[in-house]
Amino acid sequence: MKKRITAILLGMTFLATALMGCGDRKDVQEEAPSGGNSEVQEEKADSRSGEADDKGEETEGEPVEVIWLWPGEAPEGLQEVEDALNEMMERDIGVHVTLYPCADWANQVTLDVSTGTQVDICLTVGGGVGGKVKDGVIQPMDELVAEYGADIVEDCGDSIKGGYYNGLLYGVPNAWLLGDGYGFYANGDLLDKYGYEAGEPGKSYSLQELEEMMATVKAGEREGFYPASINGQKTLTMRSFFEYDLLCGGSPSTGVLILRDGFDNTTIENLYETEAYEEYAKCMYDWAQKGFISKDAATDTGSALDHVPAGDSLGIFYWLGEQNAAYDASTSAIQVKTYTYNRIPMYITSDILGNILWSIPVTSGNPQKAMEALNYIYKHDEAAWLLQFGIEGRDYEVIEEMEIDGKIQKRIKYLSENPSALPYYQGMGVYGDRFSWPIVGETIDIYANKKYRESDAGIPDSRKSPAMGYVFVKDSVSTEIAAVDAVREQYENSIAYGTVNPDVILPEFREALKKAGIDKIIEENQRQFDEWLAMQK
Repeated sequence: MKKRITAILLGMTFLATALMGCGDRKDVQEEAPSGGNSEVQEEKADSRSGEADDKGEETEGEPVEVIWLWPGEAPEGLQEVEDALNEMMERDIGVHVTLYPCADWANQVTLDVSTGTQVDICLTVGGGVGGKVKDGVIQPMDELVAEYGADIVEDCGDSIKGGYYNGLLYGVPNAWLLGDGYGFYANGDLLDKYGYEAGEPGKSYSLQELEEMMATVKAGEREGFYPASINGQKTLTMRSFFEYDLLCGGSPSTGVLILRDGFDNTTIENLYETEAYEEYAKCMYDWAQKGFISKDAATDTGSALDHVPAGDSLGIFYWLGEQNAAYDASTSAIQVKTYTYNRIPMYITSDILGNILWSIPVTSGNPQKAMEALNYIYKHDEAAWLLQFGIEGRDYEVIEEMEIDGKIQKRIKYLSENPSALPYYQGMGVYGDRFSWPIVGETIDIYANKKYRESDAGIPDSRKSPAMGYVFVKDSVSTEIAAVDAVREQYENSIAYGTVNPDVILPEFREALKKAGIDKIIEENQRQFDEWLAMQK
């Protein structure tokens, strides 16, 4: 969200905000928010006809209506942003956009399509497009992108591979880094109190070093203080322990590539039978016994990010780029002075390609105009900035500006220490070419986006998954996947939050997974992967 608000950090913060309520960058979405925005739907019912046969007809001289899902509850300043966007799009491409705010953006579009309701552009975060394709929610985009998506193709490059399913293109990503790193975000003021400094750039901190820091702080704080806030962050926490690739289109139910011992591994494994997972599970249990994790972590419905500024916790495990520095509170995921400690250096996996994807539902009133509108925000940076940051002078101010390679690069500052309290705030970094976005805050080099675009953030080939471009097609094992998902739901949280002894529960969990059919799923995934690998030679 990884996924991250400064160049790298900005994107991570965005996604996590989405998925805490991001972030994980989904592999990421552990819980979908509940409830659509029924009031907005009712207000705009006249413009969102439920009859597909009545859609697609343009009135000469009038802009075509495009209903564009906006992930989250509607902020008070949404209408002004919509109006400013339409001032551009109506003039340039004959499109009038209606931003459709939706808290339950992960599921609401499926319901809308089932009732024939017009939605023209929808969003998928994490896991690829396979689920929406199987449910008949979205339509292929190959011809539309070829004819109307030139700027998307140019900006996104190879990352567009993550939008394919069964050989057809169903989604397009935003343009941004393909890699993620992971580590520990902590309250810098609290660490100052105990003599700790910000993490050293380029250093990867061991679990032992983090444990010693957490133990020191816990010993000096009040009763009930716990160092690691991980409720709702279980995937990001595990990502901070070892490298793995979920494989685009897949999930922990369908097998993973464990990469911590080398990025040349092409054997898909049951995550829960690996040595890496067992070590992680034992650590979570040990931390829970030491009081490093809240006893209520498994049932806490709040955000893990809220516990740090509230003074209940020291930090969170989170997406982390190569900055390893103190950040402005206004750009920190935890909204306090932040020290970061890298655990897993940045690496690239195939599942990242399917993290953020824009698609066109089958109930689109005009797929051509929907694609033109989507392409517009890649071609016109100011449109993407508007959707992401709101109105200049109301939501943010420009504090630095310079021309870099013929393009204007800006540094901006939110006009509130708590950006979510502004008239307009979009917590997900999902719009257009993010390499051209303004830099947020005062600590990141204004040349950072240029450097990242040119160098893949300096990620070497030795830290790139061998599965880049592979997408698992799950149709033939969907029954088994549903059964495995149910088993994971029964066991996974209690292990992730350290509430059960893994020596006791892991054998039971593994046996239940086998009975549910995980071996058959992995066998099919490996078969497809081997065929794909052979085609790459």
